[in-house]
Amino acid sequence: MNRWGSAMVGFAGLSRPQELVGDMRLEEVYTPAERLRSGSGRSLQHWAGRLAGKYAVLRLLGVPATAEHLGQAEVLPRPTANCERTAACHTGHPPAVRLGGALAKAADPGSQIRLSLSHTSGRVLAVAVASRRLPEDEIGGG
Repeated sequence: MNRWGSAMVGFAGLSRPQELVGDMRLEEVYTPAERLRSGSGRSLQHWAGRLAGKYAVLRLLGVPATAEHLGQAEVLPRPTANCERTAACHTGHPPAVRLGGALAKAADPGSQIRLSLSHTSGRVLAVAVASRRLPEDEIGGG
C-alpha cells in the first residue's frame, strides 16, 4: 500500500455520467448509494468527484483501476452529528471512503483512508491518504 494516491478527472464538455467511465458500466463503477446520491438533480461534477476519489483510493492501495475495483471503493459524504448521522443530509460534508471485496483486504486494518476533493469548472482533483484511526472516525461512520 502506498502512503497516498491522487487522481484528476476532467468533465468539461461532457454531458452524461457514462462519458466519464467510457466502456465500463455505471452499475459496476458506482454503488447503488453513489448512483442515488449523484443522481437526483446533481451535476456531472458530483459523478466526476466520486470517480476521481475512487481512482485516488485505488492508487493509494496499489491496485489496478478496473470496473470491479472502482465499484468496491464507495465514496459518499461523511455524516456528522449535525445531521444525525444519516446519508440523507444535504449540507456539505467531507467525503468518506468505504472499501468492499478485495479492496477491504488490501487496506491496512489499522488505518483510515482520508479523501480530499477539489473542483474547478471542468476538473476534479482527488487526494487519498492513509493515516491512523482517530476517535472521531468511529463517530462519523467512515
